[in-house]
Amino acid sequence: MSYGNQPGGYGQPPGGGGYGSQGGYGSSGGYGPPPGGGYDAYGGYGAPPPRGNNGMAIAALIMGIAGLFVCGLTSIVGVVLGHVSLGQIKRTGEEGRGMAIAGLVLSYFGIACWLAVLAWLIAVGAIVGSASLTGA
Repeated sequence: MSYGNQPGGYGQPPGGGGYGSQGGYGSSGGYGPPPGGGYDAYGGYGAPPPRGNNGMAIAALIMGIAGLFVCGLTSIVGVVLGHVSLGQIKRTGEEGRGMAIAGLVLSYFGIACWLAVLAWLIAVGAIVGSASLTGA
């Protein structure tokens, strides 16, 4: 059985053949070269470059987290860095405002917790000290 010219088959296309007979990609069809101008392919128009996070805001967040575990000493640094970074973010338009605020909240919370612990220790020390002085 031959697959050549069978009755009812499609046969050859009416333009004279397969893919090679048409112009292909390199043909000078109906489209010309792209127009010049508009934008430069290497750094013209397009999306603006992403703004980076403020480094001090990241440091404030880290110091605030660490201050919860290290007796609040790094929380003081976190408060300072948080306030400075908020000023920089407002002035320069950098990202990181949420991190700066989170660093401030954690830092103030760390300072407040450790001050409460210190006040409790002083109160317990005063109670124990006064009890030992009275001879009880």
